Amino acid sequence: MKNLVFKIIKIVGTIFAFFNALMFYAMRPCWSGISSVIGYKGGDNVILYYLPVIICVLLFVILLSDLILKKLFDKNWLYIVFLTISIAFFVVVLVIIKMGAIDYMRFVWPKFFVSLVYLAVILFLYYLLFIYPKTPLIENKIFKYGIISLGSLLVVLVLLNFSVNRITYQPVVYAVEDNYQIVYATNSEATAWVEIGGENYYDTYNGSSKKFTKIHKIEVPMNVLDTNKKYTVHTQRSIYCGPFGGFMGHDISKTINFKPVDTTDGLQYLAFSDVHMNDWQTAKTASYIENYDFLVLAGDIISDVETFDDACFFGKVAYDVSKGEIPVVYARGNHDVKGRYAEELHKFVGAKGESFYYNFYFDKVYGLVLDIGEDHDDDWWEYYETSHYDDYREKQIQFLEDEIAKGHFNDFEYHLAVCHIPPVFVNNRKNHEYVKAEFTRLLNQMDIDMFLCGHQHDIMIFEPGLIEPNTKLTYNSNYKDGTYKGYLTDFNFPCFMISKPGFTFSDDVELHAAKSQIGLYIDVDLVNKKEICAYMNSRGEKVEVMNMFYEKTYGTEIIIDLDTKVFTSR
Repeated sequence: MKNLVFKIIKIVGTIFAFFNALMFYAMRPCWSGISSVIGYKGGDNVILYYLPVIICVLLFVILLSDLILKKLFDKNWLYIVFLTISIAFFVVVLVIIKMGAIDYMRFVWPKFFVSLVYLAVILFLYYLLFIYPKTPLIENKIFKYGIISLGSLLVVLVLLNFSVNRITYQPVVYAVEDNYQIVYATNSEATAWVEIGGENYYDTYNGSSKKFTKIHKIEVPMNVLDTNKKYTVHTQRSIYCGPFGGFMGHDISKTINFKPVDTTDGLQYLAFSDVHMNDWQTAKTASYIENYDFLVLAGDIISDVETFDDACFFGKVAYDVSKGEIPVVYARGNHDVKGRYAEELHKFVGAKGESFYYNFYFDKVYGLVLDIGEDHDDDWWEYYETSHYDDYREKQIQFLEDEIAKGHFNDFEYHLAVCHIPPVFVNNRKNHEYVKAEFTRLLNQMDIDMFLCGHQHDIMIFEPGLIEPNTKLTYNSNYKDGTYKGYLTDFNFPCFMISKPGFTFSDDVELHAAKSQIGLYIDVDLVNKKEICAYMNSRGEKVEVMNMFYEKTYGTEIIIDLDTKVFTSR
């Protein structure tokens, strides 16, 4: 009985040791957060900075010691020691998850299971080489030649990149300047083109169809698609593409009816921000809105763009709402710049070249998208000297100055601007004060009718002229007590934040536990010069809102006079 107990202790301790080492290694996206929680804020204290790395190495040392020492010495007290250590570190891992890593477990679990698969393969090979005796089946000719034949077939299929081509991420129509960028993905490397009104538009690289990519982005003139109101996406798998010939797969296609923005009956649009993987909650909210002309995604659609599928997730959210039938406007968020595929994101969403600031035009609508980038200043320690956004932001200041000089926005009746991080709100860290002041100064000259933003995971309504600019903010006492160390810039346009998970204005919901994603529906009456704004949750309810920093309640609908920018509610 005693031996059985210690055998169980040995097995359980080893399982914990494996789990701790592999899980902590998989939690790499959270390591900087761990350093921050334990006190590292930059500077020369490198021990705190590298502590997560040290802990990871320590966990693997403990794992190897557990495997080797218990094998060498086979002492009962060693079993108890390693079980105690492993349980202690297991508790540490659970605490880290509870304190914030839980919102990133969508990225951690795949890394964990990949490591687990590698471990299983290594252990299996070790078992075959050192433990399991030679199988008598190897002398059986049928078995031997069967294994050789099966292995040869698998090698051939891999070399031929064998797969049945299909569209894995459905088409999304992004608006950039006076073009649409139709984006979709396939499971195989393939060529792609879009057919509109009998004319084909190809996904090309300097004159040649792209053949070695799974993501496809085809640019078409807005007026062409708006006129034809229908498009067909095509793809053919690249089976073999040689220098003087090749073999292509079948033409896979899908036809979608398209509804261009039409302001003859007014303008209606829907906006979301900070989805953070809550895709079905976002689609559920949108399902209650019957009619809207376009969709705005204002950034942080995912928390880390680490894989190809992560980059495609933007399109998944956009398609789940738009069905490829209406235009989508995308603004990049600070989480959308993180991860291996963040540098490729311009291929997966609407962008002007590799930049995420641009204009767009819908009928009587002038649109503007800006991109502040990361939410800390360039010298923030978590960016390990790889952040160089100041120059990028300066280009956008020049971009706005050029837009004002051209005055093209004056040709449109409605002016919409989008930026993930709000330029009118300086939070308590005081990041980006200069660029926010400059953006505000220039936007004040462009008669902006609506500015959409996110980032803070709250509903914030910034009403021009209501609060003294550049002064410390005080919370609405009906929301919470106290002051906020941030301030507002001197803006003259309506600005709405749309980044709240949950069902109400004030419920406190963790991202991983969100059952609802609140969106903003805006109905614009261009004849009577007013817009009606309503926040909607995933039960189809209008959310009653208040001004977070002023003693004012707006109810469930906010009415804005487009000429005076005066707010009323009902």
